[in-house]
Amino acid sequence: MSKPHESAKAWRLARKLTLGQLADLTGYSVPAIRKFEQGSRNTKAGEEHSEWTWQRYRMACAGAAAQLRTGRVFEW
Repeated sequence: MSKPHESAKAWRLARKLTLGQLADLTGYSVPAIRKFEQGSRNTKAGEEHSEWTWQRYRMACAGAAAQLRTGRVFEW
């Protein structure tokens, strides 16, 4: 079983999304997405993201996937 950060990067690459494109779709910054894909919040300390933080990121990516699949932009 792959680690969450490996799955996150594989998911983005499978959809042929750049870091910038995913940032635009999710609202996460490019540096934040890089940290998710590296598997650490802090490269010096090697602190991992919490499960809650991963769940928030997965939900943002699920929203991006729905927008890509349907072509519809979510609006309130």
